[in-house]
Amino acid sequence: MKHGFLNTKKAARWMDHCAQPGLTEASSQVVQTKVHSGNMKTAFLEEQNPEIPYVEQDEMRINDISDNAPIFVTIPSKTLTATLAECPDNWTECIFLGPKLKHVILDTPNFPSQVPIPPTTRCRLETTPTMGLGFFATSDMKMNDLIFAERPLVVKPQAPPMQTSIFVGMSAEQQRLAMMAEYEKVLEFMIKRMIPENRAALMALANSHTEDGSGPIHGVLRTNAFATSLGKDDGSGVSYSAVFDKLSRVNHSCVPNAVTKFDLASFSSSMCAIREIKTGEQIFIAYCDTGASTAARQRELKPYGFECSCRRCTDPESDGLHQRIIKSMGPLNYYTPTSDHAAVFAESVKWMKTIEAAGLQILHSYETHICAAMMASSKLGKMEDYLRYIQMRSEWNEAMHGKLLEHTML
Repeated sequence: MKHGFLNTKKAARWMDHCAQPGLTEASSQVVQTKVHSGNMKTAFLEEQNPEIPYVEQDEMRINDISDNAPIFVTIPSKTLTATLAECPDNWTECIFLGPKLKHVILDTPNFPSQVPIPPTTRCRLETTPTMGLGFFATSDMKMNDLIFAERPLVVKPQAPPMQTSIFVGMSAEQQRLAMMAEYEKVLEFMIKRMIPENRAALMALANSHTEDGSGPIHGVLRTNAFATSLGKDDGSGVSYSAVFDKLSRVNHSCVPNAVTKFDLASFSSSMCAIREIKTGEQIFIAYCDTGASTAARQRELKPYGFECSCRRCTDPESDGLHQRIIKSMGPLNYYTPTSDHAAVFAESVKWMKTIEAAGLQILHSYETHICAAMMASSKLGKMEDYLRYIQMRSEWNEAMHGKLLEHTML
């Protein structure tokens, strides 16, 4: 599963309760045998295994934390007695590598904003014939309609914050198993920080990593995680992933009718329709690169433990169609004020209809043709079409990226 988000300022804000901006933090130093201070816990795999200490309490001064030290953070901050009834937007338990990312979040304008809410309930969780549970539409939706939004249960580095060099004298396989066992202890500490409802929701998610040495918590996280761009925002380059209660239950299709995006101000992910969805239709997102070939998509999906049987994967002509869609954008590179605007308009409208018929509105080529039709209609004086395509392009961009575009007359 995929998806996306997140400069630095002294964190003088440690506010109580969900209505106040801030974070609740405990800090962790992953070193060989020593950390600066705090209430330590030490775990042992075997007698040869080194100590992996981490700090439970907020006892470390911010300047004492190294740039790559794992820290436990609750977003937004909460009191020990806070409940979901008081704060229905919920909280996220995070493991960040170093303190910079926390500052990025605190510096975000309007953090923490309210999690967006659709005007009415638009989906429900049901049992599917072949996919276990899935979400189904309870009303008709159009492109960019919000289906739901939620804060993650967990955000963590994609790779366990462990150093293989500390497992001296072990084979590569022993190191891998030792790291996963040690990491499971870190994750146990993390979920103890969660409210009971969130802990139960996390452990109720599917686990397809029961035979590879992953612990029960790590297995659930690996199975249900969405990749994020969080590490890009603090300049660390660390890859982070997020696990959700509802979003992690949405099934995959290479012809998705919904997309997700992460909003840092509310620290939540929204799922929006990328095309029309009819009542009763199952809602799908893409776990893989929808711009890839069928074979490449199947390779990317293999770790999830299923073989996609969507209409695109079962149609031998789908790769050829995708290549034609890509080539259709070539002539637009030479579109100028002296081009044949009527021909450009007709060609782009034709390709838009082709993409819509294939259910591939998620492709960026769809926006390219919307934009071409918009510009051509302006040159042709087709103002009704021009305004319609302006709206379509804005809706597509907001659904995909969470932002509206500003337009000027061409």
